[in-house]
Amino acid sequence: MSLTLVPPSSSSTLRPALAHDIRNAMAVIALHVEKLQSLAGSPGVKAGSAAHQLLVKVTALCNDSLRENGSEFSAPRRISFDIVDTVRQVIDILRPITPADLKVKLHPDYRHMVLGNPNDAFRIIFNLAHNAVALARFSGEITLLDFRLERLKALTLLRISPRARAQLFRTSAPNRNTTNGHGLLIARDLAERNGGALQLAEASAGTQFVLTLSSLTTVDTSTSRSLGQRATSCSR
Repeated sequence: MSLTLVPPSSSSTLRPALAHDIRNAMAVIALHVEKLQSLAGSPGVKAGSAAHQLLVKVTALCNDSLRENGSEFSAPRRISFDIVDTVRQVIDILRPITPADLKVKLHPDYRHMVLGNPNDAFRIIFNLAHNAVALARFSGEITLLDFRLERLKALTLLRISPRARAQLFRTSAPNRNTTNGHGLLIARDLAERNGGALQLAEASAGTQFVLTLSSLTTVDTSTSRSLGQRATSCSR
């Protein structure tokens, strides 16, 4: 595995929001490594692969920070990318530490192009999903994590619905030095700097977050991929 960091500029720093995301990512990697120590065969291979994917993502985040000369939330370089692929990456990375009784769904599961920064989109979705999985692991309060894509004119709506209400994105203690609970604020700011929005929506059960980004081409159903091989319903 080869991970190369770009040389830092004289004004580059790792700011608190990015440090928060790196901390969350490293916490997941630590859980993967812990699981690898107790597993053999294909489950261990899957956990190792997920850890490697996340290390690559963390390296990309560090590189973004080291390249920046302005504030953390200055306008990013936006490109066309498949938001479904980004969601799938998050699901696959978190899969080895997702409790067996937490059902994860992604629908529809086919190519869906949006305009934005792929690393920022990964951070937004990872923050939301990581908080849900962490709560499911430690409290058992979440039984479903649902990702649903919709198209509204020139906008793409990604609805992320964990079946839990009050505890998501709450700080664990009144300690002013803690960074727990900052994930939602970071995700909202990242969405806004990509010309989108992140909102808490009304939901009949649980909590629903709606990420809005600019849509590009029409949905490409010809490349439909089943997450049953990788799960349209990522049930465990």
